Amino acid sequence: MRKRVAAFFAVFMLLMFLMLMNVYGVSTGAKLAETADRQSTYILTVARGRGTVYDDKMRPLTGTQKEYVGAVVPTVEAASALADALPKEKMSQVYPLLTKGKPFAVKLPSYVAANGVDTFEVDRRYSQNQLAANVIGYLDGSGKGVAGIEKAYQNELSAASGEISVYYRVDAVNRVLQGEKSKVVDTYAKKNSGVVLTIDSEIQKLAEQAAKKHLKKGAVVVTEVPGGEIRALVSVPSFSPDDVASALKNADSPLLNRALSAYNVGSVFKLVSAATALENGVSPDTKFECTGGINVGGGVFHCFNGEKHGVLNMQEAIAKSCNTYFIRLMQQVPNESFLEMASSLGFGKAFQFAPGYSSAAGTLPKLSELMIPRALANFSFGQGSLTATPVQISGLINAIAAKGEYVQPYLVKGLVDENGNETQTAAKQQPKQVMSQSTAALLRQFMAASVDHGTSQKGKPDAGGAGAKTGTAQTGEIVGGREIVQAWYAGFYPLEEPRYSIVVLAEDGEGGGSTCAPVFKEITSGLLSKMD
Repeated sequence: MRKRVAAFFAVFMLLMFLMLMNVYGVSTGAKLAETADRQSTYILTVARGRGTVYDDKMRPLTGTQKEYVGAVVPTVEAASALADALPKEKMSQVYPLLTKGKPFAVKLPSYVAANGVDTFEVDRRYSQNQLAANVIGYLDGSGKGVAGIEKAYQNELSAASGEISVYYRVDAVNRVLQGEKSKVVDTYAKKNSGVVLTIDSEIQKLAEQAAKKHLKKGAVVVTEVPGGEIRALVSVPSFSPDDVASALKNADSPLLNRALSAYNVGSVFKLVSAATALENGVSPDTKFECTGGINVGGGVFHCFNGEKHGVLNMQEAIAKSCNTYFIRLMQQVPNESFLEMASSLGFGKAFQFAPGYSSAAGTLPKLSELMIPRALANFSFGQGSLTATPVQISGLINAIAAKGEYVQPYLVKGLVDENGNETQTAAKQQPKQVMSQSTAALLRQFMAASVDHGTSQKGKPDAGGAGAKTGTAQTGEIVGGREIVQAWYAGFYPLEEPRYSIVVLAEDGEGGGSTCAPVFKEITSGLLSKMD
C-alpha cells in the first residue's frame, strides 16, 4: 500500500514541479503581480452544527455519538496516513481529491495524526440506535427538519448553526502555499442551544426495550403523575433517521408515530363510563346479571368470547371487563353527561405538542348518534365510532391517578441557549377537576381489583402494586379470515401514591391482558429500581 501511494505521489509531485516551473517562467513584471493578486484564502468547512434536542435532565438525545473528520492538505504524509486509516473502497474515493491538490474534508474511522491532516471530533446527528426517533423526527438531504421535533423547531435548531472551519492561504488554483499556517475558526458550541423535552432518556430507553421485545407494532406512553409530563413516547417499529429510504419501503410503516395515532379503544373506555355513572350518583354497589349477551335495539351484544359473568357490582364489572354490565349501566345515565365526561378527559381533541406537531383528535360520537340505542350500547364499552390515541388514554389514566384532576399530557419544556440557560419555557396547563376525588379513588380501587384477580393479572408488578384496565377493541376489519383487534393495557404505578401512568397499545394484538401486559410489567420493574 505504501509503495503504491509513494508511486502515485511521485507522479503527483512531478506535475507539481512542472507547475512550479511554469509559475517561475511567468514570475516577472506584470505577470508576477497578477499571480500575487490571485493568491487568496480558501475556507474549508469541516462540520456544521445544528441545535440539540435534550431530555428533561438536559441529557442530549441528538449528537450523542461522536465521529472524526479530517481537514486534509494533500501531501505525501497525509496520503500515507489516510491509506493506513481508511478502507480500500473509501481510499479509492479520496485519490481524486488528493490529485486536485486543494484542501478537503473526509470522515475518518479513528483519530489520525499526520502532517497535512488536522483531525476534529464532531457530533454525529443521530446514533446507530437512535432513542426516541419517532419523537425527534429526521432531516432531508439539505439538513432541513421534515418530521417530528426537527420539523417543529426547524427555525430554532437551524439557527444554532455553529461550525468548524479551517482557513488556508492558497494560490490561484487553491493549492496551499508552503510555509503558511492554517487558522481554525470554531463556533461549533452554538449547537449546544436547542429544545428541551419532558422525555426522560432512561425511561424512554426502558419503554423502547420492553416494546421492541413484546410488540411487533404498537405504542407506549409513560407520563408522570400528576403533572402529565411525557417521560416516554414509543412507537414500534422504529426507524433510523439516517436511513429513511428503508423505512419508506417497510410495509409496517415505521415512520408512523403510533403513539399519536387514533385507534379503536374498547374496554379501557369503561373507566369513562364508570366515572360518569359515579358522578351522576349511581352507587358502586349497583348490580346487574351478565348472561353473556344482551339484546339492544334488535342487536345482540356479547361479552368477550361470550363469557357469562353472573351477578356483578361495578368493581367486578371493571375487573372482569363485562360488556353487558356497562351497556345496562349507561342506560341509567344522561347521554349529555356521558359525552361531557369523555370530552373533559380529552377525547375527540387533538393535542398540540409543538408548532405544527399534534396528535390525531380521534373520534367522539355526537349526541344525536347516542340517541340510537345500539350506538349508545357500543359507546358504553368503547366500541362503535369511538377512536382515541395512546396519549389520550394516558391523559385518562393520569387523571384517575391524580385524584380526578385532568391535565393534557405535554412533551416540550422549552428552549435553552448554548450555555444551558432557559430562553423560553412552555406554558404549563392548569389541572382541571373533572371528577371528584372519591370517584377517582373508586376507579383506582376497581383497577387494582383488575390487576389482583381480573383481566389485568398478567401485568401485575413484582413489587409496588398497580391499577390497570385492559381492552381488546374490535375493528370490523377482516384480514386472512380473522378480525383485526387493537389490544390495550392502561394503568398507573405504584398502587399507593401513583407516580406514573403507563399505556400500552398493540396494533393487531391478541388481547390487552396477553399481548400488552408483559410490556407494562417490564416497565414497572425498571421504574421500581429508578424510584429506589
